[in-house]
Amino acid sequence: MTPNEKELVAALEADIQMWEVVAGHYEQLIGEIQTIDGEKITGKAYAATLRKRAAEYRELIAKVKKG
Repeated sequence: MTPNEKELVAALEADIQMWEVVAGHYEQLIGEIQTIDGEKITGKAYAATLRKRAAEYRELIAKVKKG
């Protein structure tokens, strides 16, 4: 991997770690939130959204590592 690719992977991995922590908090502590557009969703649903984003980043990391 190039230095830029290594930097990208490190940044994505840091984001994934942050999203996993935040998702856990939403899942366990937040009953319901209201989004910017006024929609109400459960903390568990928002946590699932964050985990989906983390999964997409894991896929991107795998592609970058394969070259």
